[in-house]
Amino acid sequence: MSTVYNPEAQMIEEIERLEFEARNIRGKIEHVTNESDRRVMNRQLRELDEEITLLQARIP
Repeated sequence: MSTVYNPEAQMIEEIERLEFEARNIRGKIEHVTNESDRRVMNRQLRELDEEITLLQARIP
């Protein structure tokens, strides 16, 4: 059985993976007490959100 290459499906899968990762980071941010850790996690979250937005814009 062969699989058909579907770039849209791959982008959607990547978006879902990134959204899952973002939810995970949001949950961790709630429990962080160290301010420098919180800044790093917020930066990671912003980068993930930007990447998600870019990928969503590429889906027709």
